[in-house]
Amino acid sequence: MESSWPLRSALLFSVAFATAVQGAFTPARYRDGALPQIQIRAVGGGEVFLDVDVSDAGAVGGISVLRATSPFTDAVVAAVRGWHFAPAEEEVEPEPGKPVDLERRKPAESTVLVAAMFRPPTINTPTFGEVPRDVASPAKETPFPIVTATPSYPPDALFDGVALIEVLVDSDGRVGAAKAIRSAPPFDEPALEAARRWVFRPARLHGVPVATLAYIVFAFRQPVTVRDSGA
Repeated sequence: MESSWPLRSALLFSVAFATAVQGAFTPARYRDGALPQIQIRAVGGGEVFLDVDVSDAGAVGGISVLRATSPFTDAVVAAVRGWHFAPAEEEVEPEPGKPVDLERRKPAESTVLVAAMFRPPTINTPTFGEVPRDVASPAKETPFPIVTATPSYPPDALFDGVALIEVLVDSDGRVGAAKAIRSAPPFDEPALEAARRWVFRPARLHGVPVATLAYIVFAFRQPVTVRDSGA
Protein backbone atom coordinates (compact mmCIF):
# COMPACT_ATOMS: atom_id res chain seq x y z
CA MET A 1 0.00 0.00 0.00
CA GLU A 2 1.36 3.41 -0.95
CA SER A 3 2.29 5.68 1.97
CA SER A 4 0.16 8.76 2.61
CA TRP A 5 1.57 12.17 1.64
CA PRO A 6 1.98 13.37 5.27
CA LEU A 7 4.05 10.28 6.07
CA ARG A 8 6.19 10.65 2.93
CA SER A 9 6.67 14.34 3.72
CA ALA A 10 7.81 13.57 7.27
CA LEU A 11 10.24 10.92 6.04
CA LEU A 12 11.70 13.23 3.40
CA PHE A 13 12.10 16.00 6.00
CA SER A 14 13.86 13.62 8.40
CA VAL A 15 16.30 12.52 5.69
CA ALA A 16 16.98 16.13 4.63
CA PHE A 17 17.43 17.19 8.25
CA ALA A 18 19.84 14.36 9.07
CA THR A 19 21.87 15.02 5.91
CA ALA A 20 22.11 18.78 6.36
CA VAL A 21 22.93 19.06 10.06
CA GLN A 22 25.16 16.07 10.56
CA GLY A 23 28.41 17.07 12.20
CA ALA A 24 29.50 18.73 15.39
CA PHE A 25 26.21 20.55 16.16
CA THR A 26 22.55 19.55 16.18
CA PRO A 27 20.04 22.41 16.67
CA ALA A 28 17.29 22.55 19.28
CA ARG A 29 13.97 21.12 18.13
CA TYR A 30 10.41 22.04 19.16
CA ARG A 31 8.69 19.45 21.35
CA ASP A 32 5.47 21.05 22.51
CA GLY A 33 3.79 24.29 23.47
CA ALA A 34 0.70 26.35 22.71
CA LEU A 35 0.41 28.49 19.61
CA PRO A 36 -0.50 32.20 19.83
CA GLN A 37 -4.17 33.02 19.57
CA ILE A 38 -5.50 35.01 16.66
CA GLN A 39 -6.21 38.60 17.61
CA ILE A 40 -9.79 38.93 16.41
CA ARG A 41 -9.84 42.71 16.97
CA ALA A 42 -6.82 43.31 14.74
CA VAL A 43 -7.70 45.24 11.59
CA GLY A 44 -4.60 44.25 9.63
CA GLY A 45 -1.91 41.62 9.38
CA GLY A 46 1.51 41.51 10.96
CA GLU A 47 4.90 39.86 11.45
CA VAL A 48 6.68 38.98 14.68
CA PHE A 49 10.25 37.60 14.76
CA LEU A 50 11.79 36.30 17.99
CA ASP A 51 15.32 35.26 18.93
CA VAL A 52 14.71 32.61 21.59
CA ASP A 53 17.35 31.37 24.05
CA VAL A 54 17.01 27.63 24.72
CA SER A 55 18.84 26.09 27.67
CA ASP A 56 20.75 22.81 27.63
CA ALA A 57 17.65 21.30 29.26
CA GLY A 58 15.37 22.49 26.45
CA ALA A 59 13.67 25.29 28.43
CA VAL A 60 13.00 28.73 26.99
CA GLY A 61 15.07 31.46 28.65
CA GLY A 62 15.40 34.97 27.30
CA ILE A 63 13.35 36.13 24.32
CA SER A 64 14.50 39.03 22.15
CA VAL A 65 11.91 40.64 19.89
CA LEU A 66 13.54 41.26 16.50
CA ARG A 67 10.48 42.41 14.56
CA ALA A 68 7.26 43.60 16.16
CA THR A 69 3.71 44.37 15.06
CA SER A 70 1.05 45.50 17.50
CA PRO A 71 -1.19 43.86 18.73
CA PHE A 72 0.41 40.52 17.81
CA THR A 73 3.80 40.74 19.53
CA ASP A 74 2.71 40.19 23.13
CA ALA A 75 0.58 37.16 22.22
CA VAL A 76 3.45 35.49 20.36
CA VAL A 77 5.96 36.13 23.15
CA ALA A 78 3.53 34.80 25.79
CA ALA A 79 2.93 31.60 23.82
CA VAL A 80 6.62 30.92 23.06
CA ARG A 81 7.57 31.34 26.73
CA GLY A 82 5.72 28.10 27.38
CA TRP A 83 7.41 26.08 24.62
CA HIS A 84 9.69 23.13 25.28
CA PHE A 85 12.50 21.93 23.04
CA ALA A 86 14.75 18.95 22.64
CA PRO A 87 18.01 20.76 23.45
CA ALA A 88 20.77 21.35 20.95
CA GLU A 89 23.71 18.98 21.04
CA GLU A 90 27.34 19.79 20.44
CA GLU A 91 30.27 17.46 19.97
CA VAL A 92 32.80 17.95 22.75
CA GLU A 93 36.47 17.72 21.90
CA PRO A 94 38.36 15.30 24.20
CA GLU A 95 40.81 16.92 26.60
CA PRO A 96 44.46 16.09 26.01
CA GLY A 97 45.70 13.28 28.24
CA LYS A 98 42.21 12.15 29.26
CA PRO A 99 40.28 9.06 28.13
CA VAL A 100 37.96 9.54 25.18
CA ASP A 101 34.36 10.02 26.29
CA LEU A 102 32.18 7.62 24.30
CA GLU A 103 29.24 10.02 24.73
CA ARG A 104 30.90 12.99 23.07
CA ARG A 105 27.65 14.73 22.11
CA LYS A 106 26.43 16.84 25.01
CA PRO A 107 23.35 19.06 25.41
CA ALA A 108 24.17 22.69 24.68
CA GLU A 109 22.61 26.11 25.04
CA SER A 110 21.43 27.61 21.75
CA THR A 111 19.19 30.16 20.08
CA VAL A 112 16.14 29.48 17.91
CA LEU A 113 14.30 31.74 15.49
CA VAL A 114 10.52 31.78 15.89
CA ALA A 115 8.62 33.82 13.30
CA ALA A 116 4.88 34.49 13.21
CA MET A 117 3.00 35.66 10.13
CA PHE A 118 -0.57 36.88 10.60
CA ARG A 119 -2.71 37.18 7.48
CA PRO A 120 -4.90 40.29 7.29
CA PRO A 121 -8.64 39.60 7.58
CA THR A 122 -9.31 40.38 3.93
CA ILE A 123 -8.75 39.19 0.38
CA ASN A 124 -9.97 41.96 -1.90
CA THR A 125 -10.11 45.05 0.33
CA PRO A 126 -7.39 47.26 1.88
CA THR A 127 -6.49 46.82 5.55
CA PHE A 128 -5.31 49.12 8.28
CA GLY A 129 -3.15 48.50 11.33
CA GLU A 130 0.51 48.97 12.18
CA VAL A 131 3.39 48.20 9.85
CA PRO A 132 5.93 45.63 11.12
CA ARG A 133 9.07 47.28 12.48
CA ASP A 134 12.53 45.90 13.21
CA VAL A 135 13.50 46.58 16.81
CA ALA A 136 16.68 44.50 17.36
CA SER A 137 19.36 42.54 15.50
CA PRO A 138 19.48 38.74 15.70
CA ALA A 139 22.33 36.74 17.17
CA LYS A 140 24.77 35.44 14.57
CA GLU A 141 23.82 31.89 15.62
CA THR A 142 20.20 32.54 14.59
CA PRO A 143 18.93 32.61 10.99
CA PHE A 144 17.03 35.74 10.04
CA PRO A 145 14.37 36.07 7.29
CA ILE A 146 15.32 38.40 4.46
CA VAL A 147 12.54 37.27 2.08
CA THR A 148 9.11 36.27 3.39
CA ALA A 149 5.89 35.11 1.74
CA THR A 150 2.32 35.33 3.01
CA PRO A 151 0.15 32.26 2.37
CA SER A 152 -3.13 32.53 0.54
CA TYR A 153 -6.37 31.83 2.37
CA PRO A 154 -7.72 28.41 1.27
CA PRO A 155 -10.93 28.82 -0.76
CA ASP A 156 -12.54 25.87 1.04
CA ALA A 157 -11.88 27.23 4.56
CA LEU A 158 -14.72 28.81 6.51
CA PHE A 159 -12.96 29.62 9.77
CA ASP A 160 -9.71 30.81 11.37
CA GLY A 161 -6.66 28.58 11.76
CA VAL A 162 -3.07 28.53 13.03
CA ALA A 163 -0.36 26.16 11.75
CA LEU A 164 3.23 25.72 12.95
CA ILE A 165 5.81 24.93 10.28
CA GLU A 166 9.29 23.61 11.03
CA VAL A 167 11.79 24.57 8.34
CA LEU A 168 15.30 23.35 7.71
CA VAL A 169 17.33 26.42 6.79
CA ASP A 170 20.34 25.34 4.76
CA SER A 171 23.76 26.92 5.13
CA ASP A 172 23.00 29.07 2.06
CA GLY A 173 19.85 30.47 3.70
CA ARG A 174 17.38 28.58 1.51
CA VAL A 175 14.65 26.36 2.92
CA GLY A 176 15.81 22.81 2.33
CA ALA A 177 12.70 21.15 3.76
CA ALA A 178 9.50 22.08 5.58
CA LYS A 179 6.83 20.21 7.48
CA ALA A 180 3.73 21.04 9.50
CA ILE A 181 4.34 20.00 13.11
CA ARG A 182 1.14 21.58 14.47
CA SER A 183 -1.39 20.82 11.79
CA ALA A 184 -4.52 22.86 11.01
CA PRO A 185 -6.20 21.55 7.85
CA PRO A 186 -6.91 23.00 5.31
CA PHE A 187 -4.25 25.62 6.14
CA ASP A 188 -1.22 23.30 6.11
CA GLU A 189 -0.57 23.30 2.37
CA PRO A 190 -0.76 27.09 1.89
CA ALA A 191 1.49 27.49 4.94
CA LEU A 192 4.03 24.99 3.60
CA GLU A 193 4.01 26.58 0.13
CA ALA A 194 4.69 30.00 1.65
CA ALA A 195 7.40 28.71 4.02
CA ARG A 196 9.33 27.14 1.14
CA ARG A 197 9.62 30.58 -0.48
CA TRP A 198 11.27 32.19 2.54
CA VAL A 199 14.98 33.06 2.34
CA PHE A 200 17.17 33.61 5.38
CA ARG A 201 20.46 35.08 6.35
CA PRO A 202 21.93 31.73 7.49
CA ALA A 203 22.94 30.91 11.02
CA ARG A 204 26.65 30.90 11.80
CA LEU A 205 28.52 28.71 14.24
CA HIS A 206 32.11 29.62 15.05
CA GLY A 207 31.94 32.03 12.11
CA VAL A 208 30.87 29.37 9.58
CA PRO A 209 27.38 29.22 7.97
CA VAL A 210 25.50 26.13 9.18
CA ALA A 211 22.16 24.46 8.59
CA THR A 212 19.66 24.81 11.39
CA LEU A 213 15.95 24.70 12.22
CA ALA A 214 13.51 27.61 12.46
CA TYR A 215 9.82 27.79 13.27
CA ILE A 216 7.12 29.77 11.47
CA VAL A 217 3.63 30.30 12.86
CA PHE A 218 1.11 31.08 10.13
CA ALA A 219 -2.18 32.51 11.39
CA PHE A 220 -5.18 32.72 9.05
CA ARG A 221 -8.11 35.06 9.74
CA GLN A 222 -11.33 34.31 7.92
CA PRO A 223 -11.45 37.17 5.40
CA VAL A 224 -14.09 39.85 5.39
CA THR A 225 -15.04 40.29 1.73
CA VAL A 226 -16.88 43.13 0.08
CA ARG A 227 -19.12 42.59 -2.91
CA ASP A 228 -18.10 44.53 -6.00
CA SER A 229 -20.71 47.27 -6.41
CA GLY A 230 -20.36 47.04 -10.17
CA ALA A 231 -21.26 43.36 -10.31
